[in-house]
Amino acid sequence: MPSSIGSVSQLVAAIRSQLAPRVELSGQKAARPSARGTPRRAGASTRERLESSIGMRINSIERDDPQRGRKAFRIFLESILLSHLGEHLINDPRFYQLVDDVQGTMEADAELGAMVDKAIAHLTTAPR
Repeated sequence: MPSSIGSVSQLVAAIRSQLAPRVELSGQKAARPSARGTPRRAGASTRERLESSIGMRINSIERDDPQRGRKAFRIFLESILLSHLGEHLINDPRFYQLVDDVQGTMEADAELGAMVDKAIAHLTTAPR
């Protein structure tokens, strides 16, 4: 990610601090394998697996889809939040409502919206 977007860890920390009361973080079950994820490669780091998964999902979006940028950012947002909050949330409809709320709030805010636009540009032009 370009440095102008900021650290993913900082983004996740900010989101987590705002959303923690809405997400059940205690009593987390072991994460189940996700149909959306990628197979684990021997020796691949968590970051590499996450980047690979995000890249594969973004590449599945049609290039001429008018919502491609928003969908790419949503994939990024979902993936990062699941990575940090726990993959056990993947089957929880409240998680996806939370992602909708977060993305809508970020896009509606002038400063965050500009950062989202930069992230979209990076996500949709980065080689995969």
